[in-house]
Amino acid sequence: MRRTRAAWLLAGLAILAGSTASAADMPERDMGLLLGGGWADKDLVGSKDDDGNPLLGLRYGQRLGTDTRFFGDLVVGRYGGNRPGVGDASVTTLRGGLEWLFSRQQQYNWFVSGGLGLMNVNTDGNVDFTRPMASLGVGQAWAVGANDAFRWEVRADQSFGNDSLPNAGLTNVQALLGYSWGLGAPPDSDGDGVANRRDQCPDTPSGARVDPRGCPLDSDGDGVFDGLDRCPDTPVGVKVSAEGCPLDSDGDGIPDHQDTCPTVPAPGTTDGCPPKLVEPTPTPVVKPAPAPVVEPAAPRRLTLDGVNFDNDSARLRPESIAVLDHAAATLKEWGEVKVEVAGHTDSVGAEASNLKLSQRRAEAVRAYLIGNGLGADRLTAKGYGESQPVADNRTAAGRAKNRRVELIPLQ
Repeated sequence: MRRTRAAWLLAGLAILAGSTASAADMPERDMGLLLGGGWADKDLVGSKDDDGNPLLGLRYGQRLGTDTRFFGDLVVGRYGGNRPGVGDASVTTLRGGLEWLFSRQQQYNWFVSGGLGLMNVNTDGNVDFTRPMASLGVGQAWAVGANDAFRWEVRADQSFGNDSLPNAGLTNVQALLGYSWGLGAPPDSDGDGVANRRDQCPDTPSGARVDPRGCPLDSDGDGVFDGLDRCPDTPVGVKVSAEGCPLDSDGDGIPDHQDTCPTVPAPGTTDGCPPKLVEPTPTPVVKPAPAPVVEPAAPRRLTLDGVNFDNDSARLRPESIAVLDHAAATLKEWGEVKVEVAGHTDSVGAEASNLKLSQRRAEAVRAYLIGNGLGADRLTAKGYGESQPVADNRTAAGRAKNRRVELIPLQ
């Protein structure tokens, strides 16, 4: 009949429709209500085969893959008829099958459905039979909210039997409108808590915090998303690492944007530069009128702050070099004063070992100063171990002060 041919033609045209890359994600499972109209062929309703008849139904859907869904539905309707011996009829169809999403759009998906089931016909003329049937349909599912869908479908059901009632093979065309409620949580591919349908940034990295649109937050604007940023309060414009923390090129614990000397390690300082050698102010010498000019006296003792060694070693650390260079220049200004290079340690470890370690460290400093142009006959090296503390060895700060090298004038 004409409606049957139109239904199959509509299905064929829909199959030829193109598909797009983006799609309206449908829920994992859904339950829906169906309303519509049905037309049965004249074998059942006689000359009323052009009359539409109201339908009511229920459906269930279950996603099987990206483009396929299982469905099951039950549709009932009361058909008016005037075929002799048949009259009006109640038609119930129960079917199950698969839907294939062949064209996926931003807000809706085209699908074709195919399935098998049963058709029951019960007429006022005491005709009652149930026959197997096959079904084919085409329709659209439109995304509504975060997890629901509005849908329409045109389908044709064909029962199997012989050419005369009550065993006739009947064609039943149905046009259905429905609304489906998603069961369970809506799809959220990137796991950021924003449903795919509302997520404007669907590829958010795991762990990043997002705004209501599903896009990552970056409070300090350093390019590392909140939740992944270990330093979320980085000042604007500061270069950061992959973890969002300010860069520290020389590894001295002072960020580059605060480091006055970003290529010279100077841990423990405030500006990132090695400490300058501070010289005691010489005591002024009173010059009697007839007496010759007297050279400034050398200081009683000069502590080389910033001269450090590797742990339990006499190997000088790189940050010590600038201090020793300055010390060599100062000793040259002292004239021919002979100087003792005195090494000291804290109280950690055995006393005898500390004495030997302090001697080696004093000799290492003496050797460096000689290499900078000071006469070997002016310098002697002596280690005092832990015998002359200047601070409390029970604290880390005190022990750091006790680990020192001093220059002591001998004349």
